[in-house]
Amino acid sequence: MDYSSLVKDIKFLITGSSTGTLDFSDVDIADSINRHLDNVVSTILKADGRWQWDDNNFTTLPIGTTTLVAGQQDYEISGANFLNISEVSVLDNNGVWQALTAIDRKGKAQTLLDEEKTSNNGLPKWYDKMGNSIFLYPKPAADKVTLSAGLKVVSQRKAGYFISTDTTKTPGFAPIYHRILSIGAVIDYCLANGLSRKKSELEVEKIKMEQGIIEFYADRSKDDQPRIKLQQEDFGGDALSGEVISESKFNI
Repeated sequence: MDYSSLVKDIKFLITGSSTGTLDFSDVDIADSINRHLDNVVSTILKADGRWQWDDNNFTTLPIGTTTLVAGQQDYEISGANFLNISEVSVLDNNGVWQALTAIDRKGKAQTLLDEEKTSNNGLPKWYDKMGNSIFLYPKPAADKVTLSAGLKVVSQRKAGYFISTDTTKTPGFAPIYHRILSIGAVIDYCLANGLSRKKSELEVEKIKMEQGIIEFYADRSKDDQPRIKLQQEDFGGDALSGEVISESKFNI
């Protein structure tokens, strides 16, 4: 369902006709759809496993790189379009991406971070997230890392929101569940207008669709399920390429 189809469905559910007239402004409809889109994204992120969801309206991957600065520990993540950080890597001086281990400033981790603060610069091994910044431990050394586009972050982004003038734009999740957005908007309308019976009926349908979304996204990647193997594995890293987004800050 594209946006115009969602609007028609909202009119149908309220008036019985896809061309019906109602006191639900275009801006209010878009705002309501976007609120329920946030709810859908939250449900997907909780259910999604090895195949991480990203809104298919985006034309770029959720990957950002920026320049490392020798001796600099913190790197600001600019932009407000990300929900969480999935992976952080640095490019070593041999051109190989080295995945860093996430660490938190609590308990024993605090002692480790304090030690790394005073240690010599080197190849970063850990990262900590604080506010809108990523902190590297140890600080990068010019002879251990590739500075240009040497820090890479993989994130999960917010949904691509709708505006009231959209027509052909579609929700960025599984098409078979798009109607949950029009149902959610009608529930908002019923709540605002005291239509308790219709609201209750639609809430039952919405719960069914939410369960379907959970099962759909939890069951993805059947071709990539972990299996126990009684053999030795070589986990050596391969070089990966990254797209340069900014020379000073991330945009993700």
